[in-house]
Amino acid sequence: MTTPELSEALRAAARVPRLLVASDYDGCLSPIIADPARAVPDPGALEAFRSVALHDTVRAAIVSGRSPEVLERFVGTHEQIELVGNHGSELSTDGDPHDGVAALTADLRGAAAMHPGAVVEPKSLGAAFHYRHVTDERGAVEAARAVGAAHGARTITGKKVLEFVFGDGDKGTAIAALARRWNTDCTVFFGDDLTDEAVFAILGPTDVGVKVGEGDTMATYRVADPDGVAEALRLLHTALRS
Repeated sequence: MTTPELSEALRAAARVPRLLVASDYDGCLSPIIADPARAVPDPGALEAFRSVALHDTVRAAIVSGRSPEVLERFVGTHEQIELVGNHGSELSTDGDPHDGVAALTADLRGAAAMHPGAVVEPKSLGAAFHYRHVTDERGAVEAARAVGAAHGARTITGKKVLEFVFGDGDKGTAIAALARRWNTDCTVFFGDDLTDEAVFAILGPTDVGVKVGEGDTMATYRVADPDGVAEALRLLHTALRS
Protein backbone atom coordinates (compact mmCIF):
# COMPACT_ATOMS: atom_id res chain seq x y z
CA MET A 1 0.00 0.00 0.00
CA THR A 2 1.27 3.47 -0.89
CA THR A 3 1.84 5.51 2.26
CA PRO A 4 0.59 9.10 2.54
CA GLU A 5 4.23 10.28 2.57
CA LEU A 6 5.06 8.47 -0.68
CA SER A 7 1.82 9.64 -2.27
CA GLU A 8 2.64 13.26 -1.51
CA ALA A 9 6.22 12.86 -2.78
CA LEU A 10 4.93 11.43 -6.07
CA ARG A 11 2.44 14.28 -6.46
CA ALA A 12 5.25 16.77 -5.93
CA ALA A 13 7.42 14.95 -8.49
CA ALA A 14 4.59 15.12 -11.02
CA ARG A 15 4.67 18.92 -10.88
CA VAL A 16 8.27 19.38 -12.10
CA PRO A 17 8.88 20.41 -15.73
CA ARG A 18 10.99 17.35 -16.61
CA LEU A 19 10.77 14.08 -14.67
CA LEU A 20 12.94 10.95 -14.90
CA VAL A 21 11.06 7.79 -13.90
CA ALA A 22 13.18 4.64 -13.73
CA SER A 23 13.00 1.18 -12.26
CA ASP A 24 14.91 -2.03 -11.83
CA TYR A 25 13.27 -4.96 -13.62
CA ASP A 26 13.49 -8.09 -11.44
CA GLY A 27 11.63 -7.66 -8.17
CA CYS A 28 10.01 -4.38 -9.27
CA LEU A 29 8.37 -4.79 -12.66
CA SER A 30 8.60 -8.58 -12.40
CA PRO A 31 8.35 -10.83 -9.35
CA ILE A 32 11.44 -12.72 -8.19
CA ILE A 33 11.08 -16.36 -9.23
CA ALA A 34 13.25 -19.46 -9.07
CA ASP A 35 14.16 -19.48 -12.77
CA PRO A 36 15.43 -16.05 -13.94
CA ALA A 37 14.74 -17.02 -17.55
CA ARG A 38 11.01 -17.14 -16.78
CA ALA A 39 10.74 -13.79 -14.99
CA VAL A 40 7.96 -12.36 -17.15
CA PRO A 41 6.68 -8.87 -16.30
CA ASP A 42 3.98 -8.24 -13.74
CA PRO A 43 1.15 -7.02 -16.03
CA GLY A 44 -0.07 -4.30 -13.69
CA ALA A 45 3.39 -2.90 -12.94
CA LEU A 46 4.52 -2.86 -16.57
CA GLU A 47 1.26 -1.33 -17.81
CA ALA A 48 1.47 1.41 -15.17
CA PHE A 49 5.12 2.09 -16.05
CA ARG A 50 4.24 2.41 -19.74
CA SER A 51 1.37 4.77 -18.90
CA VAL A 52 3.69 7.07 -16.96
CA ALA A 53 6.26 6.97 -19.76
CA LEU A 54 3.72 8.33 -22.25
CA HIS A 55 3.53 11.73 -20.55
CA ASP A 56 5.29 14.54 -22.40
CA THR A 57 7.13 15.71 -19.29
CA VAL A 58 8.50 12.23 -18.48
CA ARG A 59 11.61 10.39 -19.60
CA ALA A 60 11.59 6.72 -18.57
CA ALA A 61 14.16 3.95 -18.27
CA ILE A 62 14.45 0.39 -17.01
CA VAL A 63 17.90 -0.09 -15.48
CA SER A 64 18.76 -3.72 -14.84
CA GLY A 65 21.51 -6.23 -14.43
CA ARG A 66 20.01 -8.06 -17.38
CA SER A 67 21.42 -7.56 -20.83
CA PRO A 68 19.48 -5.12 -23.03
CA GLU A 69 18.61 -8.00 -25.35
CA VAL A 70 16.99 -10.01 -22.54
CA LEU A 71 15.15 -6.95 -21.27
CA GLU A 72 13.79 -6.37 -24.76
CA ARG A 73 12.49 -9.95 -24.93
CA PHE A 74 10.63 -9.44 -21.67
CA VAL A 75 9.20 -5.94 -22.12
CA GLY A 76 9.46 -5.29 -25.85
CA THR A 77 10.61 -2.03 -27.40
CA HIS A 78 8.96 1.27 -26.61
CA GLU A 79 10.07 4.61 -28.00
CA GLN A 80 9.41 6.28 -24.66
CA ILE A 81 11.36 3.75 -22.52
CA GLU A 82 15.14 3.33 -22.62
CA LEU A 83 16.47 -0.11 -21.67
CA VAL A 84 19.77 0.05 -19.80
CA GLY A 85 21.41 -3.29 -19.07
CA ASN A 86 24.50 -4.66 -17.35
CA HIS A 87 23.92 -2.53 -14.23
CA GLY A 88 24.53 0.60 -16.26
CA SER A 89 28.06 -0.40 -17.28
CA GLU A 90 27.13 -0.05 -20.94
CA LEU A 91 26.75 3.70 -20.41
CA SER A 92 30.41 3.90 -19.32
CA THR A 93 31.81 1.78 -22.17
CA ASP A 94 31.49 1.69 -25.93
CA GLY A 95 28.91 -1.08 -25.57
CA ASP A 96 31.02 -3.59 -27.52
CA PRO A 97 31.60 -7.08 -26.08
CA HIS A 98 34.74 -7.25 -23.96
CA ASP A 99 37.47 -9.60 -25.19
CA GLY A 100 37.40 -11.51 -21.89
CA VAL A 101 33.66 -12.20 -21.69
CA ALA A 102 33.78 -15.61 -23.38
CA ALA A 103 36.62 -16.88 -21.19
CA LEU A 104 34.99 -15.49 -18.03
CA THR A 105 31.69 -17.17 -18.90
CA ALA A 106 33.38 -20.51 -19.64
CA ASP A 107 35.23 -20.51 -16.33
CA LEU A 108 32.09 -19.54 -14.41
CA ARG A 109 30.30 -22.47 -16.03
CA GLY A 110 33.12 -24.67 -14.80
CA ALA A 111 32.58 -23.37 -11.28
CA ALA A 112 28.82 -23.91 -11.64
CA ALA A 113 29.40 -27.53 -12.69
CA MET A 114 31.12 -28.10 -9.35
CA HIS A 115 28.13 -26.69 -7.46
CA PRO A 116 24.85 -28.28 -8.62
CA GLY A 117 22.02 -25.77 -8.84
CA ALA A 118 24.22 -22.87 -9.88
CA VAL A 119 23.29 -21.14 -13.14
CA VAL A 120 25.45 -18.90 -15.31
CA GLU A 121 23.71 -16.18 -17.32
CA PRO A 122 25.91 -14.82 -20.15
CA LYS A 123 25.79 -11.08 -20.83
CA SER A 124 27.40 -8.75 -23.34
CA LEU A 125 29.71 -7.17 -20.77
CA GLY A 126 30.17 -10.11 -18.41
CA ALA A 127 28.10 -12.85 -16.79
CA ALA A 128 25.90 -13.52 -13.77
CA PHE A 129 26.39 -16.45 -11.39
CA HIS A 130 23.07 -17.42 -9.77
CA TYR A 131 23.35 -19.61 -6.66
CA ARG A 132 19.82 -19.52 -5.23
CA HIS A 133 19.47 -23.32 -5.46
CA VAL A 134 22.98 -24.30 -4.37
CA THR A 135 23.44 -26.30 -1.16
CA ASP A 136 26.98 -25.07 -0.44
CA GLU A 137 26.42 -21.36 -1.00
CA ARG A 138 29.69 -20.30 0.60
CA GLY A 139 31.73 -22.64 -1.56
CA ALA A 140 29.89 -21.57 -4.71
CA VAL A 141 30.38 -17.88 -3.95
CA GLU A 142 34.09 -18.34 -3.23
CA ALA A 143 34.57 -20.29 -6.45
CA ALA A 144 32.75 -17.69 -8.52
CA ARG A 145 34.58 -14.78 -6.91
CA ALA A 146 37.90 -16.46 -7.62
CA VAL A 147 36.97 -16.75 -11.30
CA GLY A 148 35.93 -13.11 -11.49
CA ALA A 149 39.13 -11.96 -9.81
CA ALA A 150 41.25 -14.07 -12.15
CA HIS A 151 39.68 -12.37 -15.14
CA GLY A 152 39.82 -8.85 -13.69
CA ALA A 153 36.05 -8.43 -13.80
CA ARG A 154 34.24 -6.17 -11.35
CA THR A 155 31.99 -8.02 -8.90
CA ILE A 156 28.51 -6.71 -8.07
CA THR A 157 26.64 -8.51 -5.30
CA GLY A 158 22.89 -9.06 -5.64
CA LYS A 159 20.26 -11.31 -4.11
CA LYS A 160 21.66 -14.84 -4.49
CA VAL A 161 23.60 -13.70 -7.54
CA LEU A 162 27.08 -12.42 -8.29
CA GLU A 163 27.43 -10.21 -11.34
CA PHE A 164 30.83 -10.06 -13.03
CA VAL A 165 31.09 -7.02 -15.27
CA PHE A 166 33.73 -5.43 -17.46
CA GLY A 167 33.19 -1.69 -17.14
CA ASP A 168 33.20 0.96 -14.44
CA GLY A 169 29.57 2.09 -14.28
CA ASP A 170 26.79 1.06 -11.93
CA LYS A 171 23.09 1.83 -11.67
CA GLY A 172 23.83 5.06 -9.83
CA THR A 173 26.13 6.39 -12.54
CA ALA A 174 23.60 5.26 -15.15
CA ILE A 175 20.75 7.20 -13.55
CA ALA A 176 22.98 10.25 -13.13
CA ALA A 177 23.97 10.04 -16.81
CA LEU A 178 20.34 9.79 -17.93
CA ALA A 179 19.35 12.74 -15.75
CA ARG A 180 22.12 14.84 -17.29
CA ARG A 181 21.30 13.73 -20.84
CA TRP A 182 17.62 14.58 -20.47
CA ASN A 183 18.16 17.59 -18.19
CA THR A 184 15.51 16.36 -15.77
CA ASP A 185 14.52 18.17 -12.58
CA CYS A 186 13.58 15.19 -10.44
CA THR A 187 14.06 11.41 -10.39
CA VAL A 188 11.64 8.71 -9.25
CA PHE A 189 13.35 5.33 -8.93
CA PHE A 190 12.10 1.89 -7.84
CA GLY A 191 14.63 -0.74 -6.78
CA ASP A 192 14.67 -3.91 -4.74
CA ASP A 193 18.23 -5.24 -4.90
CA LEU A 194 21.55 -4.41 -3.27
CA THR A 195 22.70 -3.08 -6.64
CA ASP A 196 19.91 -0.48 -6.54
CA GLU A 197 21.41 1.13 -3.44
CA ALA A 198 23.91 2.82 -5.78
CA VAL A 199 20.95 4.81 -7.13
CA PHE A 200 19.41 5.58 -3.76
CA ALA A 201 22.82 6.85 -2.61
CA ILE A 202 22.98 9.58 -5.27
CA LEU A 203 19.38 10.80 -5.12
CA GLY A 204 18.77 14.32 -3.83
CA PRO A 205 16.25 15.53 -1.24
CA THR A 206 13.55 16.25 -3.83
CA ASP A 207 14.01 12.92 -5.64
CA VAL A 208 11.86 9.89 -4.80
CA GLY A 209 13.69 6.66 -4.05
CA VAL A 210 11.40 3.69 -3.43
CA LYS A 211 12.69 0.43 -1.97
CA VAL A 212 10.65 -2.59 -3.07
CA GLY A 213 10.46 -5.30 -0.43
CA GLU A 214 12.27 -5.81 2.85
CA GLY A 215 15.85 -5.10 3.88
CA ASP A 216 18.02 -2.18 4.89
CA THR A 217 18.05 0.66 2.40
CA MET A 218 19.04 4.26 1.80
CA ALA A 219 15.72 4.85 0.06
CA THR A 220 13.29 7.22 1.74
CA TYR A 221 10.14 5.30 0.79
CA ARG A 222 9.10 1.66 0.52
CA VAL A 223 6.48 -0.57 -1.10
CA ALA A 224 6.06 -4.29 -0.56
CA ASP A 225 6.18 -5.82 -4.04
CA PRO A 226 5.46 -5.27 -7.76
CA ASP A 227 1.80 -4.70 -6.87
CA GLY A 228 2.96 -1.80 -4.71
CA VAL A 229 5.07 -0.51 -7.59
CA ALA A 230 2.00 -0.63 -9.85
CA GLU A 231 -0.09 1.25 -7.29
CA ALA A 232 2.55 3.96 -6.89
CA LEU A 233 2.94 4.34 -10.65
CA ARG A 234 -0.82 4.60 -11.15
CA LEU A 235 -0.90 7.35 -8.54
CA LEU A 236 1.94 9.13 -10.36
CA HIS A 237 0.10 8.72 -13.68
CA THR A 238 -3.02 10.31 -12.19
CA ALA A 239 -1.00 13.17 -10.73
CA LEU A 240 0.70 13.80 -14.09
CA ARG A 241 -2.68 13.94 -15.84
CA SER A 242 -3.97 16.54 -13.42
